[in-house]
Amino acid sequence: MAKVACGQAAPAKIGKSTGTPEGERLNRPLRVISINLWNYAEPYEQRMKLLREEIKSLDPDLIGFQEAGWTPDKEHQVQQLLRGLKFHIEHERKGAPPPRRELLDVAVASRWPFQRKAFWRLPGSGKALVMEIDGPAPMKKFLFVSTFGTNRWQFDREHARERDAVALDQHLRALADSSGFPPVITGDFDATPDSACMRYLTGRQSLDGRSTHYYDAWTAAGNDDPGATWSTRNEYARRTTLQVWHLANHHRRIDYILLGSPHHYCGFARVISSCVVFDSPANGVWPSDHFGVMAEIAVTK
Repeated sequence: MAKVACGQAAPAKIGKSTGTPEGERLNRPLRVISINLWNYAEPYEQRMKLLREEIKSLDPDLIGFQEAGWTPDKEHQVQQLLRGLKFHIEHERKGAPPPRRELLDVAVASRWPFQRKAFWRLPGSGKALVMEIDGPAPMKKFLFVSTFGTNRWQFDREHARERDAVALDQHLRALADSSGFPPVITGDFDATPDSACMRYLTGRQSLDGRSTHYYDAWTAAGNDDPGATWSTRNEYARRTTLQVWHLANHHRRIDYILLGSPHHYCGFARVISSCVVFDSPANGVWPSDHFGVMAEIAVTK
């Protein structure tokens, strides 16, 4: 099957909602999205319609969600968003409904079946939901993560972000199979690429006497532009940025897709494209206050 451009829907369905049949292969790049949903913020119905339409167009295999709302005794936000689209879905609250509405949770969706492996609370206010994806060959079983921090978004919280980055890497390296396909991490990290926590995760500096390496899909794909996912170009982000930071012209890349390093994992994976998604309004409505990011990952040489 011919490679498709980032943002162009694949011409055929990959994977099945009832399971991954023995012998099935993925014959196109793995397509991954990360998006902060901004929970139930208004105009909710219009935003969810835009998100759903673009998800259908992009045809991802895996989606990591942040700020995915949950209301007890109702379908949570991701179930509402993806109803009927044949995704397997897991929300951090599944199996333990909270006593009240929760807004700052993580969730994942996959074309293929999965098993919940862990939910980690990180020391700097972060959290990570970890699923083992039962994918087709040549990937087979691998880990997929959605991560987010509830109280590390402030400019002066880099120490919290550093602690979360070190803990996330330690937990994941201990759980992942080094002989298999590398783990894929999606998340709102509240951090720019030049911050210490992201430099640590991408192998450009050490923290706490440790070092590691993940590919940042955006730069691994060869992108030269900043790729901002939090931008005052977005009306919703502009309001918050003016109110909280007193900035009128502000653009940062804080949402990422990270891919485990070939230094640590034997399975072949190569980022071939990455692009910003959910970055256009319709009739004055934006899908979220964040833009999302998508990556295509080759799974064969």
